[in-house]
Amino acid sequence: MEERRLGAKPFRPIIFNPTVGDLSSLIAPPYDIIGERECAELLARHPFNIVRLILPPTLKGTKPDRYEEAGRLWQRWLQEGVVQEWDEANLFVYVQRFSWRGTQREHRALLAAIPLFDYETGLVRPHEWTMPKPKSDRLLLLRAIGAELSQVHGLLSDETGEWQGLLRSAAQGEAWLRAHLNGVEHLIWQVNDPAFGEAVNRWLANQWLVIADGHHRYETALKFREELPETRSDPDHPANFVGIVLADYQRNATVLPTHRLFRFAQPESVERLLRELMRRFRTVNANWDGTDEGLERLLSETPTVSFLVVAQERVKQVFVYGFESGVAQALEQLPPPLRKVDTAVLHHAVLPIVMAGAGIVPESVTVSYTQDAQNAHAFAQDEGCLAVLLRPIPLDLVREVAAQGYRLPPKTTYFIPKAPSGLIMRRLR
Repeated sequence: MEERRLGAKPFRPIIFNPTVGDLSSLIAPPYDIIGERECAELLARHPFNIVRLILPPTLKGTKPDRYEEAGRLWQRWLQEGVVQEWDEANLFVYVQRFSWRGTQREHRALLAAIPLFDYETGLVRPHEWTMPKPKSDRLLLLRAIGAELSQVHGLLSDETGEWQGLLRSAAQGEAWLRAHLNGVEHLIWQVNDPAFGEAVNRWLANQWLVIADGHHRYETALKFREELPETRSDPDHPANFVGIVLADYQRNATVLPTHRLFRFAQPESVERLLRELMRRFRTVNANWDGTDEGLERLLSETPTVSFLVVAQERVKQVFVYGFESGVAQALEQLPPPLRKVDTAVLHHAVLPIVMAGAGIVPESVTVSYTQDAQNAHAFAQDEGCLAVLLRPIPLDLVREVAAQGYRLPPKTTYFIPKAPSGLIMRRLR
Protein backbone atom coordinates (compact mmCIF):
# COMPACT_ATOMS: atom_id res chain seq x y z
CA MET A 1 0.00 0.00 0.00
CA GLU A 2 1.28 3.45 -0.91
CA GLU A 3 2.34 5.51 2.08
CA ARG A 4 0.21 8.57 2.63
CA ARG A 5 2.03 11.85 3.00
CA LEU A 6 1.53 15.52 2.40
CA GLY A 7 2.40 16.78 -1.05
CA ALA A 8 1.78 19.83 -3.22
CA LYS A 9 0.19 19.44 -6.64
CA PRO A 10 0.33 22.16 -9.33
CA PHE A 11 -3.04 23.19 -10.72
CA ARG A 12 -4.45 25.25 -13.57
CA PRO A 13 -5.61 28.52 -12.04
CA ILE A 14 -8.80 30.33 -12.91
CA ILE A 15 -8.38 34.09 -12.54
CA PHE A 16 -10.31 37.21 -13.44
CA ASN A 17 -9.59 38.50 -16.93
CA PRO A 18 -7.36 41.59 -16.46
CA THR A 19 -9.49 43.48 -19.02
CA VAL A 20 -12.53 43.21 -16.72
CA GLY A 21 -11.12 45.61 -14.15
CA ASP A 22 -8.72 46.10 -11.28
CA LEU A 23 -8.37 42.83 -9.37
CA SER A 24 -8.69 44.77 -6.12
CA SER A 25 -12.30 45.58 -7.01
CA LEU A 26 -13.13 41.97 -7.88
CA ILE A 27 -11.99 40.02 -4.81
CA ALA A 28 -13.73 39.79 -1.43
CA PRO A 29 -13.02 38.56 2.10
CA PRO A 30 -14.04 34.99 3.02
CA TYR A 31 -17.82 34.58 3.03
CA ASP A 32 -18.09 34.00 6.78
CA ILE A 33 -16.67 37.37 7.88
CA ILE A 34 -18.66 39.60 5.50
CA GLY A 35 -21.38 41.61 7.22
CA GLU A 36 -24.46 43.23 5.69
CA ARG A 37 -22.79 46.59 5.09
CA GLU A 38 -19.63 45.16 3.55
CA CYS A 39 -21.69 42.85 1.32
CA ALA A 40 -23.54 45.89 -0.07
CA GLU A 41 -20.25 47.75 -0.56
CA LEU A 42 -18.70 44.83 -2.45
CA LEU A 43 -21.76 44.47 -4.68
CA ALA A 44 -21.52 48.17 -5.53
CA ARG A 45 -17.75 48.06 -6.07
CA HIS A 46 -17.87 46.10 -9.33
CA PRO A 47 -20.56 44.20 -11.29
CA PHE A 48 -18.27 41.14 -11.35
CA ASN A 49 -17.16 41.14 -7.72
CA ILE A 50 -16.84 37.56 -6.46
CA VAL A 51 -19.27 38.28 -3.61
CA ARG A 52 -22.06 37.77 -6.18
CA LEU A 53 -21.16 34.09 -6.13
CA ILE A 54 -20.17 33.45 -2.51
CA LEU A 55 -23.10 35.22 -0.80
CA PRO A 56 -26.74 35.99 -1.52
CA PRO A 57 -27.54 39.53 -2.72
CA THR A 58 -28.72 40.37 0.80
CA LEU A 59 -27.75 38.72 4.06
CA LYS A 60 -31.21 39.39 5.52
CA GLY A 61 -32.76 36.47 3.68
CA THR A 62 -31.74 33.68 1.30
CA LYS A 63 -33.53 33.00 -1.97
CA PRO A 64 -34.18 29.26 -2.39
CA ASP A 65 -32.74 29.26 -5.91
CA ARG A 66 -29.68 31.40 -5.17
CA TYR A 67 -27.27 28.45 -5.58
CA GLU A 68 -28.63 27.67 -9.05
CA GLU A 69 -28.35 31.37 -9.90
CA ALA A 70 -24.73 31.37 -8.74
CA GLY A 71 -24.03 28.31 -10.89
CA ARG A 72 -25.54 29.96 -13.97
CA LEU A 73 -23.61 33.18 -13.31
CA TRP A 74 -20.33 31.24 -12.96
CA GLN A 75 -20.91 29.45 -16.25
CA ARG A 76 -21.69 32.78 -17.93
CA TRP A 77 -18.49 34.30 -16.57
CA LEU A 78 -16.50 31.36 -17.97
CA GLN A 79 -18.20 31.52 -21.37
CA GLU A 80 -17.88 35.30 -21.69
CA GLY A 81 -14.25 35.37 -20.54
CA VAL A 82 -14.88 37.29 -17.32
CA VAL A 83 -12.79 34.57 -15.68
CA GLN A 84 -10.21 32.50 -17.55
CA GLU A 85 -8.64 29.11 -16.87
CA TRP A 86 -4.94 28.95 -17.68
CA ASP A 87 -3.58 26.07 -19.74
CA GLU A 88 -0.48 25.52 -17.62
CA ALA A 89 -0.56 24.00 -14.13
CA ASN A 90 1.73 25.70 -11.62
CA LEU A 91 2.54 26.08 -7.97
CA PHE A 92 2.31 29.57 -6.51
CA VAL A 93 4.05 31.64 -3.87
CA TYR A 94 1.60 33.88 -2.05
CA VAL A 95 2.65 36.94 -0.04
CA GLN A 96 0.55 39.20 2.19
CA ARG A 97 1.96 42.60 3.15
CA PHE A 98 0.23 44.64 5.82
CA SER A 99 0.75 47.12 8.62
CA TRP A 100 0.62 45.68 12.11
CA ARG A 101 0.82 47.95 15.15
CA GLY A 102 2.97 50.52 13.44
CA THR A 103 5.32 48.16 11.61
CA GLN A 104 5.21 46.47 8.22
CA ARG A 105 4.67 42.73 8.34
CA GLU A 106 4.88 40.11 5.59
CA HIS A 107 3.42 36.60 5.47
CA ARG A 108 4.80 34.19 2.89
CA ALA A 109 3.10 30.92 1.91
CA LEU A 110 2.77 28.26 -0.76
CA LEU A 111 -0.53 28.20 -2.65
CA ALA A 112 -1.15 24.75 -4.12
CA ALA A 113 -3.51 21.80 -4.16
CA ILE A 114 -2.93 19.00 -1.65
CA PRO A 115 -4.60 15.58 -1.43
CA LEU A 116 -7.77 15.52 0.65
CA PHE A 117 -7.07 13.46 3.76
CA ASP A 118 -9.53 12.34 6.38
CA TYR A 119 -8.67 13.73 9.79
CA GLU A 120 -8.01 10.20 11.03
CA THR A 121 -4.78 10.06 9.01
CA GLY A 122 -3.25 12.76 11.22
CA LEU A 123 -1.81 14.53 8.18
CA VAL A 124 -4.46 17.28 8.30
CA ARG A 125 -5.74 18.18 11.76
CA PRO A 126 -8.55 20.54 12.77
CA HIS A 127 -8.24 22.88 15.73
CA GLU A 128 -11.91 23.81 16.13
CA TRP A 129 -15.37 22.30 15.71
CA THR A 130 -17.59 23.05 12.73
CA MET A 131 -21.34 23.68 12.49
CA PRO A 132 -23.76 21.86 10.15
CA LYS A 133 -25.44 24.93 8.61
CA PRO A 134 -22.32 26.59 7.08
CA LYS A 135 -21.21 23.23 5.68
CA SER A 136 -24.56 22.53 4.04
CA ASP A 137 -24.53 26.06 2.59
CA ARG A 138 -21.03 25.68 1.14
CA LEU A 139 -21.86 22.22 -0.24
CA LEU A 140 -24.89 23.54 -2.12
CA LEU A 141 -22.73 26.27 -3.63
CA LEU A 142 -19.95 23.82 -4.52
CA ARG A 143 -22.42 21.52 -6.26
CA ALA A 144 -23.82 24.43 -8.28
CA ILE A 145 -20.47 25.93 -9.32
CA GLY A 146 -18.11 22.96 -9.37
CA ALA A 147 -15.13 25.16 -8.50
CA GLU A 148 -13.16 26.45 -5.52
CA LEU A 149 -13.35 30.20 -5.17
CA SER A 150 -10.93 30.43 -2.21
CA GLN A 151 -8.42 28.35 -0.29
CA VAL A 152 -8.14 26.71 3.10
CA HIS A 153 -5.35 28.12 5.32
CA GLY A 154 -2.99 25.53 6.82
CA LEU A 155 -0.09 25.90 9.25
CA LEU A 156 3.13 23.87 9.19
CA SER A 157 6.12 23.84 11.54
CA ASP A 158 9.39 25.27 10.20
CA GLU A 159 11.82 25.52 13.10
CA THR A 160 14.90 25.99 10.91
CA GLY A 161 13.51 28.50 8.40
CA GLU A 162 14.08 26.09 5.48
CA TRP A 163 10.48 26.37 4.26
CA GLN A 164 10.64 30.15 4.43
CA GLY A 165 13.89 30.17 2.46
CA LEU A 166 12.50 27.83 -0.18
CA LEU A 167 9.51 30.10 -0.82
CA ARG A 168 11.60 33.26 -0.78
CA SER A 169 14.01 31.90 -3.39
CA ALA A 170 11.12 31.04 -5.76
CA ALA A 171 9.41 34.44 -5.69
CA GLN A 172 11.71 36.54 -7.85
CA GLY A 173 10.93 39.54 -10.03
CA GLU A 174 7.52 41.12 -10.47
CA ALA A 175 4.48 39.41 -9.00
CA TRP A 176 2.07 37.77 -11.47
CA LEU A 177 -1.02 38.98 -9.59
CA ARG A 178 -1.34 41.94 -7.24
CA ALA A 179 -4.39 43.21 -5.37
CA HIS A 180 -5.29 45.28 -2.32
CA LEU A 181 -8.15 44.55 0.06
CA ASN A 182 -8.88 46.15 3.43
CA GLY A 183 -5.34 47.43 3.90
CA VAL A 184 -3.58 44.21 2.85
CA GLU A 185 -1.52 43.80 -0.32
CA HIS A 186 -1.88 40.33 -1.86
CA LEU A 187 0.83 39.15 -4.30
CA ILE A 188 1.08 35.92 -6.29
CA TRP A 189 4.08 34.47 -8.16
CA GLN A 190 3.70 31.55 -10.56
CA VAL A 191 6.41 28.91 -10.18
CA ASN A 192 6.81 26.28 -12.91
CA ASP A 193 10.32 25.08 -12.00
CA PRO A 194 10.21 21.26 -11.49
CA ALA A 195 13.13 21.51 -9.04
CA PHE A 196 11.05 23.79 -6.82
CA GLY A 197 8.16 21.32 -6.82
CA GLU A 198 10.50 18.47 -5.94
CA ALA A 199 12.07 20.45 -3.09
CA VAL A 200 8.62 21.40 -1.77
CA ASN A 201 7.43 17.80 -1.77
CA ARG A 202 10.62 16.49 -0.15
CA TRP A 203 10.06 18.99 2.66
CA LEU A 204 6.32 18.27 3.00
CA ALA A 205 6.82 14.49 3.08
CA ASN A 206 7.53 14.50 6.83
CA GLN A 207 5.04 17.20 7.80
CA TRP A 208 1.48 17.43 9.05
CA LEU A 209 -0.64 20.56 9.09
CA VAL A 210 -3.25 22.13 11.30
CA ILE A 211 -6.12 24.00 9.65
CA ALA A 212 -6.01 27.66 10.67
CA ASP A 213 -8.97 28.92 8.62
CA GLY A 214 -11.42 27.05 6.43
CA HIS A 215 -12.56 24.08 8.51
CA HIS A 216 -16.04 24.27 6.96
CA ARG A 217 -14.59 24.48 3.45
CA TYR A 218 -12.24 21.53 4.06
CA GLU A 219 -14.99 19.30 5.40
CA THR A 220 -17.28 20.39 2.55
CA ALA A 221 -14.57 19.37 0.08
CA LEU A 222 -14.44 15.91 1.71
CA LYS A 223 -18.20 15.56 1.32
CA PHE A 224 -18.16 16.80 -2.28
CA ARG A 225 -15.45 14.27 -3.17
CA GLU A 226 -17.60 11.44 -1.83
CA GLU A 227 -20.50 12.51 -4.04
CA LEU A 228 -18.49 12.13 -7.27
CA PRO A 229 -18.06 8.49 -8.37
CA GLU A 230 -15.28 9.48 -10.77
CA THR A 231 -13.02 10.47 -7.87
CA ARG A 232 -12.73 6.78 -6.91
CA SER A 233 -11.54 5.68 -10.35
CA ASP A 234 -9.32 8.68 -11.06
CA PRO A 235 -6.83 9.51 -8.27
CA ASP A 236 -5.84 12.70 -10.12
CA HIS A 237 -9.40 14.01 -10.30
CA PRO A 238 -9.33 17.64 -9.08
CA ALA A 239 -12.00 16.92 -6.44
CA ASN A 240 -9.53 14.56 -4.73
CA PHE A 241 -7.54 17.66 -3.81
CA VAL A 242 -8.18 20.90 -1.98
CA GLY A 243 -6.68 24.31 -2.61
CA ILE A 244 -4.65 25.51 0.34
CA VAL A 245 -2.39 28.30 1.53
CA LEU A 246 0.49 26.67 3.45
CA ALA A 247 2.54 28.80 5.85
CA ASP A 248 4.73 28.10 8.85
CA TYR A 249 3.32 29.19 12.20
CA GLN A 250 6.63 30.42 13.59
CA ARG A 251 7.14 33.39 11.21
CA ASN A 252 4.13 33.64 8.91
CA ALA A 253 1.01 33.61 11.05
CA THR A 254 -0.70 36.25 13.17
CA VAL A 255 -3.54 35.38 15.54
CA LEU A 256 -5.81 37.71 17.48
CA PRO A 257 -7.85 36.98 20.60
CA THR A 258 -11.62 37.09 20.47
CA HIS A 259 -13.09 39.04 23.38
CA ARG A 260 -16.41 38.07 24.95
CA LEU A 261 -19.23 40.62 25.23
CA PHE A 262 -21.99 39.77 27.71
CA ARG A 263 -25.34 41.54 27.82
CA PHE A 264 -27.49 40.62 30.83
CA ALA A 265 -31.28 40.63 30.81
CA GLN A 266 -31.17 42.07 34.34
CA PRO A 267 -28.60 44.92 34.65
CA GLU A 268 -27.99 44.18 38.35
CA SER A 269 -26.54 40.80 37.28
CA VAL A 270 -23.30 42.63 36.40
CA GLU A 271 -22.74 43.63 40.05
CA ARG A 272 -23.53 40.13 41.29
CA LEU A 273 -21.11 38.59 38.81
CA LEU A 274 -18.31 41.00 39.74
CA ARG A 275 -18.78 40.30 43.46
CA GLU A 276 -18.68 36.57 42.84
CA LEU A 277 -15.52 36.88 40.71
CA MET A 278 -13.77 38.89 43.43
CA ARG A 279 -14.88 36.44 46.09
CA ARG A 280 -13.61 33.35 44.32
CA PHE A 281 -10.54 34.57 42.40
CA ARG A 282 -7.62 36.89 42.93
CA THR A 283 -8.77 40.14 41.32
CA VAL A 284 -6.90 43.46 41.12
CA ASN A 285 -7.67 46.84 39.63
CA ALA A 286 -5.89 46.99 36.27
CA ASN A 287 -4.06 50.01 34.91
CA TRP A 288 -4.97 49.48 31.26
CA ASP A 289 -4.46 52.19 28.65
CA GLY A 290 -7.34 50.94 26.49
CA THR A 291 -5.19 49.67 23.60
CA ASP A 292 -4.69 46.17 22.19
CA GLU A 293 -0.96 46.49 22.80
CA GLY A 294 -1.50 47.53 26.41
CA LEU A 295 -3.88 44.63 26.97
CA GLU A 296 -1.39 42.16 25.56
CA ARG A 297 1.39 43.56 27.76
CA LEU A 298 -0.75 43.29 30.88
CA LEU A 299 -1.83 39.72 30.24
CA SER A 300 1.50 38.44 28.93
CA GLU A 301 3.27 39.34 32.15
CA THR A 302 1.48 36.62 34.13
CA PRO A 303 2.40 32.92 33.83
CA THR A 304 -1.09 31.77 34.82
CA VAL A 305 -4.48 32.09 33.09
CA SER A 306 -5.52 35.73 33.31
CA PHE A 307 -8.01 38.06 31.66
CA LEU A 308 -9.52 41.51 32.05
CA VAL A 309 -13.12 42.17 33.03
CA VAL A 310 -14.55 45.57 32.10
CA ALA A 311 -17.88 46.88 33.38
CA GLN A 312 -18.53 50.61 32.96
CA GLU A 313 -15.46 52.39 34.35
CA ARG A 314 -14.17 49.40 36.28
CA VAL A 315 -11.32 47.35 34.85
CA LYS A 316 -10.35 44.25 36.83
CA GLN A 317 -7.62 41.72 36.11
CA VAL A 318 -8.57 38.20 37.15
CA PHE A 319 -6.01 35.46 37.85
CA VAL A 320 -6.91 31.77 37.74
CA TYR A 321 -4.39 29.50 39.48
CA GLY A 322 -6.38 26.28 39.28
CA PHE A 323 -6.65 25.55 43.00
CA GLU A 324 -9.67 27.79 43.66
CA SER A 325 -12.81 26.14 45.06
CA GLY A 326 -14.49 24.14 42.32
CA VAL A 327 -11.94 25.10 39.68
CA ALA A 328 -9.55 22.18 40.22
CA GLN A 329 -12.40 19.69 39.85
CA ALA A 330 -13.62 21.42 36.67
CA LEU A 331 -10.14 21.49 35.15
CA GLU A 332 -9.66 17.78 35.81
CA GLN A 333 -12.43 17.17 33.29
CA LEU A 334 -10.41 18.93 30.57
CA PRO A 335 -7.59 17.19 28.65
CA PRO A 336 -4.16 18.42 29.88
CA PRO A 337 -3.37 20.68 26.87
CA LEU A 338 -6.75 22.44 27.14
CA ARG A 339 -6.04 23.36 30.77
CA LYS A 340 -3.51 25.86 29.37
CA VAL A 341 -6.05 27.48 27.00
CA ASP A 342 -7.59 30.66 28.40
CA THR A 343 -10.94 30.25 26.62
CA ALA A 344 -11.27 26.63 27.80
CA VAL A 345 -10.61 27.61 31.43
CA LEU A 346 -12.95 30.61 31.13
CA HIS A 347 -15.90 28.67 29.69
CA HIS A 348 -15.40 25.34 31.46
CA ALA A 349 -14.37 26.46 34.93
CA VAL A 350 -14.69 30.18 35.63
CA LEU A 351 -18.00 31.25 34.06
CA PRO A 352 -20.10 28.25 35.19
CA ILE A 353 -18.87 28.66 38.78
CA VAL A 354 -19.35 32.44 39.10
CA MET A 355 -22.67 32.50 37.24
CA ALA A 356 -24.07 29.74 39.42
CA GLY A 357 -22.76 31.52 42.53
CA ALA A 358 -24.32 34.79 41.37
CA GLY A 359 -27.65 33.11 40.59
CA ILE A 360 -27.48 33.96 36.86
CA VAL A 361 -29.00 31.50 34.40
CA PRO A 362 -27.12 31.23 31.08
CA GLU A 363 -30.34 31.74 29.10
CA SER A 364 -30.58 35.30 30.47
CA VAL A 365 -27.25 36.30 28.92
CA THR A 366 -26.57 37.25 25.30
CA VAL A 367 -22.97 36.75 24.12
CA SER A 368 -21.30 38.43 21.15
CA TYR A 369 -17.66 38.74 20.11
CA THR A 370 -15.06 41.20 18.87
CA GLN A 371 -11.33 41.18 18.15
CA ASP A 372 -11.02 44.90 18.92
CA ALA A 373 -10.23 45.76 22.55
CA GLN A 374 -11.52 49.33 22.16
CA ASN A 375 -14.83 48.03 20.83
CA ALA A 376 -15.04 45.70 23.83
CA HIS A 377 -14.34 48.57 26.23
CA ALA A 378 -16.99 50.77 24.58
CA PHE A 379 -19.55 47.95 24.73
CA ALA A 380 -18.95 47.46 28.45
CA GLN A 381 -19.85 51.09 29.24
CA ASP A 382 -23.56 50.40 28.70
CA GLU A 383 -25.73 49.39 31.63
CA GLY A 384 -26.10 45.65 31.99
CA CYS A 385 -23.03 44.92 29.86
CA LEU A 386 -19.69 43.36 30.71
CA ALA A 387 -16.67 42.46 28.56
CA VAL A 388 -14.05 39.77 29.12
CA LEU A 389 -10.83 40.59 27.28
CA LEU A 390 -8.33 37.87 26.48
CA ARG A 391 -4.79 37.49 25.17
CA PRO A 392 -3.92 35.71 21.90
CA ILE A 393 -3.38 31.97 22.20
CA PRO A 394 0.24 30.95 21.52
CA LEU A 395 0.44 29.21 18.16
CA ASP A 396 2.58 26.40 19.51
CA LEU A 397 -0.31 25.66 21.91
CA VAL A 398 -2.71 25.47 18.94
CA ARG A 399 -0.38 22.89 17.38
CA GLU A 400 -0.07 21.01 20.69
CA VAL A 401 -3.84 20.75 21.11
CA ALA A 402 -4.32 19.60 17.50
CA ALA A 403 -1.41 17.14 17.71
CA GLN A 404 -3.10 15.35 20.61
CA GLY A 405 -6.40 15.12 18.76
CA TYR A 406 -8.30 17.80 20.68
CA ARG A 407 -10.05 20.95 19.52
CA LEU A 408 -10.22 24.44 20.95
CA PRO A 409 -13.42 26.10 22.18
CA PRO A 410 -15.26 28.18 19.57
CA LYS A 411 -13.95 31.70 18.98
CA THR A 412 -10.49 31.01 20.39
CA THR A 413 -8.47 31.95 17.29
CA TYR A 414 -8.84 34.67 14.68
CA PHE A 415 -6.08 34.57 12.08
CA ILE A 416 -5.17 37.64 10.05
CA PRO A 417 -4.93 38.56 7.25
CA LYS A 418 -7.49 36.37 5.52
CA ALA A 419 -6.83 34.91 2.07
CA PRO A 420 -9.52 36.52 -0.14
CA SER A 421 -12.08 34.86 -2.35
CA GLY A 422 -11.57 35.32 -6.09
CA LEU A 423 -7.80 35.81 -6.08
CA ILE A 424 -7.10 32.38 -7.58
CA MET A 425 -9.79 29.79 -8.28
CA ARG A 426 -9.73 26.12 -9.31
CA ARG A 427 -12.10 23.92 -11.33
CA LEU A 428 -13.28 20.76 -9.56
CA ARG A 429 -15.16 19.07 -12.40
